Amino acid sequence: MNDEEVELDVIRQPLSLFIAYSLAYSAVFILGFIGNLFVVLSITLHPSLRTATDHLIFSLALADLFIILFCLPTTLLNNLLTEWQLGAIGCKLSTFLNSTTSCASIFTLVAVTADRYLAICHTLKYDKYATYPAYVIVLIWAVSAALGIPNIIGYDEVLYDLMPPNGTLVARLCVSTRDDDFLHFLTVNVIIAFICPFLVIIVCYALIFKTVVSHRSLAVDARIRDERVKLRVAQMMLTVIVNFMVCWTPLYALYCYFFLTDPMQRDTWFFHFASSVLRPAFQWLSLLSSSLNPLIYIGYSQKYRRAFHQLLLLPCQLRMESFRQATLRSSTSGNREATNTRISNVSGNFQNRDHCQPKFFRWSLARTDEAMISRNPFVSQPPRQTHYVQHCPGTGHKFTTNYQAYKNSRSFDISTLDNAPLTYKSLT
Repeated sequence: MNDEEVELDVIRQPLSLFIAYSLAYSAVFILGFIGNLFVVLSITLHPSLRTATDHLIFSLALADLFIILFCLPTTLLNNLLTEWQLGAIGCKLSTFLNSTTSCASIFTLVAVTADRYLAICHTLKYDKYATYPAYVIVLIWAVSAALGIPNIIGYDEVLYDLMPPNGTLVARLCVSTRDDDFLHFLTVNVIIAFICPFLVIIVCYALIFKTVVSHRSLAVDARIRDERVKLRVAQMMLTVIVNFMVCWTPLYALYCYFFLTDPMQRDTWFFHFASSVLRPAFQWLSLLSSSLNPLIYIGYSQKYRRAFHQLLLLPCQLRMESFRQATLRSSTSGNREATNTRISNVSGNFQNRDHCQPKFFRWSLARTDEAMISRNPFVSQPPRQTHYVQHCPGTGHKFTTNYQAYKNSRSFDISTLDNAPLTYKSLT
């Protein structure tokens, strides 16, 4: 029988799995994008999130954000559609970004673990090492990119014969063209980027646990940070590490099964089930790890909860500040005109009194009023000048600023230019 051409279906999955995968991947995308973007903005804008650990968390959130933005869409398309749709360049870039971001994530977790180990077990030396987070982050991303470069060379879009019974089915797929593909996967992805990092993490946390149990952590470490805070951060990052390990281990195990299965035995029901159902599910689970990390930060750290809350309220604060600035500008012009009139009336009461100094009084009053009206509302401290105003016996006039009322209202009240029986020294 001659081979006949078989029509290629565009959609790989049944309709039920197509809808389920689309909804599941979309939920992870929304959660991961918003959460990791909030982490990046919080560390960038919040002054209290500037420790060495926070800088490493920034690098981890950046890697997770790249995974959500670039790796998740290509993974979903590859699982839903029969053919590769992004061309040869898209194939090379997607595999490079997949490898680079996953390596950057695990290496950053190793750096965070080392940071917690130094902070708890070697507290007196921690200050020296805590000044180099930027160099560590650059090194992490450089090594990760170097490990991902072979994917640019080894992966390409090729025409692949799927060879169904009694026919020929050719499809464009993004696959590895190397003969030593399994050796590269085993060396880079499994040993260098998974097993070795987790061995280092296990050893570091074993030493941290031993130090905490034996009370070797010095009590004089208050100049670095409170011991309970350091342990809390260590617990938070341990949760992130366990989350990464639980979410990624099934996928690596499945890939090892694919590589180790003999090509002549790949026509079994379990191999097809693993390829069409388990692989998309385990890939979704690995992507879920990047979306859960921001929730872990919020659950453990009050600083991140406060920073997230401030970011959520930021649009309302900006609108209120814009309205307040407009109100301040409109009231300033009217207050200046009324104040100048009041100054003329008050200084006129002293024109015929030699023992008073109307010029000094007028200058002091005008300077203080102008300083209060034109002050930037974001500056919390008053002007640093000290003004003295003489009291004129028999008149009862004096100048009062009522600074507390100004501090509460952030505007100058003309009614504070009232009569009073005492000599006054304003604005210390």
